[in-house]
Amino acid sequence: MIRYVFAVLLALFYSVVYTVIGPMIANQVISFEQVRILPFAACFIICLAVNFLIFFIMPRLYLRAENGRISKCLNSFFEKVGDRRLFLLVWAFLFVSWIPAYLIFYPGVLSYDMINQTKSALGGITDNHHPVLHTWLIGLFMNLGDSLLGDYESGLGILSLLQMFILSYALTRLIFLLKKWKVPALILIFTAFLSAIWFENACLSVTMIKDILHAAFLVLFACHFMEIALNPSEYSLRKHNLFIFPVVSFLMCAFRNNGIHIYLFCFAVLLVLRIHRIKKAKAYIPLIAAILLPVFMFKIYTGPVFEAFGIAQGESREALSVPIQQLQRVTVRRAEELTGEQMERMEYYIANTPEWLEPAPGRAYDPFCADPAKTSFHSEHYDEDPIAFWKFYLQTGAQFPELYAVAFLSNTLGYWYPGYYEFSYVMYDNYPPEVFAEPLERKSIWNPQVLHKYYESACGSDFWRETPVLRLFFVPGFALWFLLYAIALAWKKRGFFTKVLPLFLPLIAQYGIMLLSPMSSFRYSWPFYLMLPLVFAGICGNFEPVRNSSDKH
Repeated sequence: MIRYVFAVLLALFYSVVYTVIGPMIANQVISFEQVRILPFAACFIICLAVNFLIFFIMPRLYLRAENGRISKCLNSFFEKVGDRRLFLLVWAFLFVSWIPAYLIFYPGVLSYDMINQTKSALGGITDNHHPVLHTWLIGLFMNLGDSLLGDYESGLGILSLLQMFILSYALTRLIFLLKKWKVPALILIFTAFLSAIWFENACLSVTMIKDILHAAFLVLFACHFMEIALNPSEYSLRKHNLFIFPVVSFLMCAFRNNGIHIYLFCFAVLLVLRIHRIKKAKAYIPLIAAILLPVFMFKIYTGPVFEAFGIAQGESREALSVPIQQLQRVTVRRAEELTGEQMERMEYYIANTPEWLEPAPGRAYDPFCADPAKTSFHSEHYDEDPIAFWKFYLQTGAQFPELYAVAFLSNTLGYWYPGYYEFSYVMYDNYPPEVFAEPLERKSIWNPQVLHKYYESACGSDFWRETPVLRLFFVPGFALWFLLYAIALAWKKRGFFTKVLPLFLPLIAQYGIMLLSPMSSFRYSWPFYLMLPLVFAGICGNFEPVRNSSDKH
């Protein structure tokens, strides 16, 4: 019965979002007068049919596939090869699959934040706007390339290889964790194959942005977290985990400033879910110490270490995209309803007609991207008295709740509405060489026209994003739906709250981070999709403890 309820409710929810709320927000016309019954009914019927397939037909096909001849042959093959050799084969398969992108993009995609980061990397790091560790790493490899091979690009080419190496290892580690929990062999093959051919992985693995190494260590963190959540005693027995886990977790946090929030969320919720076992905590003192250690390491790193090297913390506005957008929308849309005192307070926090906006005066507001409004925000005024800001923010929200809601839905549109893909591109072209602190240019080692056109089209063309089915892999708006359907399919699994739900916590945390980001970009949602195989563990995994050689990886 519960499957029927989920099938109907999810079909209804999706249809409302896709045919009613999404188009309203996308067009910025908040009115039900434009709603059409026919598209809604058609969407609901199609979605209900798909849900019937997902909830009733797919489980039967899954059971047949699990016990079928192909699965038995694959499992037999896996046993003959052995876990260690198979691990190396999958790792090599992923790495080699991305080499064509490496040869075409060599030394890497030099876009996004590289202009500012190369300036800091070569001239001195002064702030944490871009993660210090990542900027330092860029500088290290650029100088290494210049010293040993005569140019900066060679060093960046080596860094691209390092990114490919770590990311392919992380994805292989995740695949073998699913294997340990007896996820069907066909799903493992599908996961490995998709990880290898998905253009996002190939292109981003050689892109010089902080997201890459953060995502790789986030996947590794998720693997360790799942093992801790499901069987802490077994995890603790492997003593090397108590040393590896703090290092992986610290790097996950250090390569992106919001990594620490994912870490704290996962363990805070896990503590709540396992609070009834608190009496057994004494048996896990070394593990608890290993869990707490990354937090202390990160605090020391961003505190005394930053101070010693004269590195300033990132500006507060970088973490305030949502409230800044909400306040700015109120000022743009309802300025006449604000009192003089409210308007004065608003301008105290968010500049009106900032210098960079002239000669086009007016408040900088883009409903779908927080960067313009965020750039106008006075972080120094916020830092003087954060409590005063939040008090003003909450008071304004109580006065204009509908504007706050629309501002939030607008800024996060691409993360829940599959019909919007404005920022779902991946950079293909580099910035011009002369804009960097030292000229940097693409020096493709191999550039066949077929692959060149494919990557250029995959990164920037709207054809893929507009094509049914294919758009699943190009539009971040499906992230929420993957998560909801996975939770619904795993709902009746034994021990849902104690064993299954913890597997979804890294995905839930990453989705929360996405909602707080300045725009709904596929680049920000990419780590979510890398961890998506976790849903297979939640839906069809067997969590009985099994020791095998894959535990050593």
